[in-house]
Parts: sequence; C-alpha cells; structure tokens
Amino acid sequence: MSMANDMILSAAEVEIKAAGKDARPKISVVAYTGRIMRVPGWGDTAIDLAGLEAGGQVPLLADHDATVGSVVGHGQPEVAGGRLVVYGVVSGAGEPARHVVEMARGGFQFQASVGVAPTEHERVKPNQSVEVNGRSLSSPGGFTLVRKGRLREVSITPLGADTETSVAIAASRQGRTNMADIANEDQIRADERDRLKQIETTCRPIGEQDWGPAQKRVDDMKAKAIAGEMTVDELRAGLLEIVRASRPKVSVVMGDRTSIPRARVIEAAILKRAGFAALAEKDLGPACMEAAEDLRIAHTLDLCRAALHYEGIVAPTDREGMVRASLTTHTLTEALGSAVNKVLLDGYRDSPATWRSFAGVRSVPDFKTATAIRPSFTGALQQVAPGGELKHGGAEEATTQYKVDTYGKMFSIDRRDLINDDLSLFDSVARVMGQAAMRKLSDLVYDTLLANAGNFFAAGNGNLLSGADTNLSTDSLGRAIAAMVTQRDAEGNDLDIRPAVLVVPPELQTVGRAVLESEYITTQPGQPTGNSLRKAVSLEVEPRLSNTKKYGAKASTKHWYLFAAPAASPLIIGFLNGQQTPTVEFFGLDQTVNRLAVSWRVYFDFGAALCDPRAAVRSKGEA
Repeated sequence: MSMANDMILSAAEVEIKAAGKDARPKISVVAYTGRIMRVPGWGDTAIDLAGLEAGGQVPLLADHDATVGSVVGHGQPEVAGGRLVVYGVVSGAGEPARHVVEMARGGFQFQASVGVAPTEHERVKPNQSVEVNGRSLSSPGGFTLVRKGRLREVSITPLGADTETSVAIAASRQGRTNMADIANEDQIRADERDRLKQIETTCRPIGEQDWGPAQKRVDDMKAKAIAGEMTVDELRAGLLEIVRASRPKVSVVMGDRTSIPRARVIEAAILKRAGFAALAEKDLGPACMEAAEDLRIAHTLDLCRAALHYEGIVAPTDREGMVRASLTTHTLTEALGSAVNKVLLDGYRDSPATWRSFAGVRSVPDFKTATAIRPSFTGALQQVAPGGELKHGGAEEATTQYKVDTYGKMFSIDRRDLINDDLSLFDSVARVMGQAAMRKLSDLVYDTLLANAGNFFAAGNGNLLSGADTNLSTDSLGRAIAAMVTQRDAEGNDLDIRPAVLVVPPELQTVGRAVLESEYITTQPGQPTGNSLRKAVSLEVEPRLSNTKKYGAKASTKHWYLFAAPAASPLIIGFLNGQQTPTVEFFGLDQTVNRLAVSWRVYFDFGAALCDPRAAVRSKGEA
C-alpha cells in the first residue's frame, strides 16, 4: 500500500519494452503532463514540477506494495518539457516482476500510480493565471497548486488511467500541524462540496416530473461532471439543450401548478430582463431559464401580467392598475425580493476582501461584549503524574474584548419604475449595496488595524520594526519573519507561529512582488544571488493602508504588515449568529403605506478587534 501523506497520481502512459536475451526489459512512464487535473474530493489540482524533488533512483513497485518481494524494478525520473517522465528497467527477481514482463509480452497495456509526498501547497483564486510548468494555468473555480513535494515511488498497476492524466489522491492528514495548511485543505474541500452541490442542484428534476426519456443522458452527464470530465457550466449547457429538445416534457405553461415554482420562473425572467442572465442560470438552473424564456417577456409590464395570470387574477386593462395589482401578489413580490437578494449577495461576494487572508472569524449570539482567547497565550500542557490532578490554565490576560454592531440601509422600487420598464435598480442599487456592505466591513477591519489599540504593535510585544532599514526589502522582511517565528511565551517555550501573508499598500506592491517572486536578487560580490524569500508568504495589496484622506496620519505609503494564517487570529471579525453575509428583508406594497413602492431593508451585523499580537508584525518604514 502507499506511504502516508503521499499523493497517488495515475500515470498518463506506461510502456514496457522487451529486451534482448541478456538485457532487462525497459519501462517508461509519463507520470504527469504538467496541466490542471480534476481530483475527486479536492477539485482542480496542479503540481509545480520546478518544486518537485525527483532526483536519484526511484523504486518501481507492484500495486504500492513496499516490500522487497514486490519490487518490479527501478527507474530514473526526469522533468523535461513541462512533464514528469520516469525511465527504468525491470530489475526485480520476484513473482511480481515476472508477471509484469510476461503480461507485457502478451500485449497487456499497464498503467501506473506515482506516489508524491506534498510538502507545500496553496490555493489559486478563480480565473487567476499562474505560470507553471512552462504554461499558463487557470481554472474558473480556482485550483490547488502543489508548490513543493518529493517523488517517493512508482507502482505498476493493471488499472486503466484517464488519457488526459486524471488523478486519484489519497493524502493522509496524519502529522499535519501547520494551521495554514489545514485551513487551505479545508477550503479545498469546501470548494469541492460547493461544486458537487451545484451539480446536484443543476440535475434536480423539475417539480414532480423527472427528465423522462432523457434521464439516462442526464445521469451520464452528471457522472461525468462529478468525475471532473466536464465543468458545471458545460453540464448546464448540456441540460439546457435537453430541455429545448424535449420541450413538451419540461416547458412551463401558464398556470401549470405541478412544474417549477411560479415565483422562481418570474425571478429568472426579472434577472434576465435586468441583465443578470448568467447569475440566474447559475443559481436557478437551465430548466428554469427555459421556462422564463417561454414567458416572452418584452417589458416589465409583461412580468406583472404573468404574475397575475399565475394567481388566477384577471389583469386590469390600465397600466397603473396592473402594476398595483401585481405588487400585491405573492408571486411577484417573492420573485422581486429573491432577485434583489441574489444580485446584492453577488456584488458582496465579488468585492475584494484582503482581510480574509489573515483575519479569524467568530460567531457571537448577541450584541453584548464578547471575549476571545488569544491562541498563543493559552500556555503549554503540563506533565501529570500517575493518579495526579490536572491543573487549571489561566487566561485572564490572554483575552480580547469585542462586540458587533449593525450597519444597514433601505432602498425601493415604485410603480413608475415598472411602468417605465426600468430595472436599473438591480445594477445601480442592489449590486452596489452588496459591494458597499463588503466595503464597510473592510473599512472597519483596517480602521481597527491602523488604530493600534492598546499598543498592539509595540517593541515590547516583539512585533514592531522601526528605525533605519525598515523599508520593505528582503532584509527587513527576513527580520519580520524571524520576529514572528521566534515568538516565545513567558517560560521560553516556542509558539510555532508561522507567517502566511504580507500586506502592503499599493505604493509597495512592486517591491513586494519583487521580494516574493524574483528568482535572483542583487547582492555584494561573492555573496549568493538566489532569493531565499521567494514565495515565503503570499502577498495582498490593500489601498486603505495608505489612505491618509480617510485615516489621517495612521495611514502611510511606507508601512507594511506580516500576518500569520487566520487560525492564529492576529485580528478577529465577529458576525452575529455566524451570518457572514448581509441580511435582506422585503416589504410589499401593503407594508409601505407612505409610498406606492416595494422596499428592501439591508443590514449587516459585525465587529472587529485586534487579537493576538504574536501573530502579527508591523514595519513603520523610513519616512
């Protein structure tokens, strides 16, 4: 069986060549082609071959059996042309080696699994391109990039492999203590769960019906999507074609109470009319979009008429009366409320949030002052004698006080907007409100950071660089990393805090990228030229750090920060009841008596506080 902590990669190609009478048969394995691979349970994954330790002799085993009798041979790995290839010979003397040779002579096409022990990996954001293995790689949903690893072994197996280098990963979590790695892997699994949920939602039957004669095609496409052979977008497109080809089975007819919920169809039509067709199809599915298209909406008044028809109400002949009547229906008000909510949350999630790379998240039950324990101040475990009593730990001086507040606003759409066929509120108001919610949260986070309450950043805490030579450079970043890594408690115990992200103002982003991404640096004659800090941490660029107009003298173009991962809690953000997105509440025409309008109330409950000074370092830079 495979070694713990190894990735098992199904090889793209295995070739066993017969040899002369006295020569041993040769084996060549194209182990990895350098591209992004879909990995069930992990999502899209790529391996940076530049960081793969693949030198020296590699054992060729039978079915990952790491015993002497199961050795088939040995090989020499090579990285060339953005691919990992292993060339070897059958040198084993046992039955497994003999079986492999005899079966190869009989024409059996073997495959292989390659064991790689990953030591460093990171999460690449959706649609972000990175140069890896001589090519530019990106994925719509983001992907995991294994930056460093070690090639352990190659196993000959009878199982077929995907011709496009699909992979199977069995990575043990044993021995993982790095909090950034754990958080990264949790995010990978969360992304994969979200992908599988999207697949299930997309393939969900319409109302009480199933897919009829097309059910087998749907099941086949669903299986391919789960296996990673097609994307969720490709799945949606394929299902939409099935819907259009079998229109009598799935099309929604006015008043058909057994099909898609009426409010969802109206919602899809509203979003499409407002210019958010892609968002509607992503959240509501292709069948619902097809039903919305059947409504033939050419004006917002058509939406009002459809809502009245759905509820069996005769539409008034005058536009004013039709709009007022439709705004009292459950169908239109529910559709409007849900559509606004989707657009607002899409704007919220699409807004930048650099604090996610270092801020810990807490859930609080109410608006009272809450207490958070600083992770590095909880003290060490103590040895307990046989039959002895466990001692209580003290946390009186290792806490942070914080509380959440409410931030909100209201906006409306009145009957004139519908009469005038004006749905600009969705883009100019709803989406902007979502962006404003994230912006307000980010404002609070960096206002808290720059305020430096209680001398959070101070020489006494060992987390402040000041004076000469503190401008951002490889030397100053190296000192900041050393300051964090060498943090110790009062008894001299090492805290094992590891830096994860460098946060700089826009004025320092060029220097920051040079420090973290350059392969070579200029040094004195006779000194090394390699960049020892290349990719030591990730980089975030935050404009609030240098916004002196908003934050006054607290902001600076010279200051920069080094943080540990969110689990170390250098700064924390509290959300009421764990709700990390704004809440949207809808008020119908009968609830806004002072205006002929429907309204939405948007509010968000959150708070922020500096938490653990040992997980953060600030450099003032030189004026």
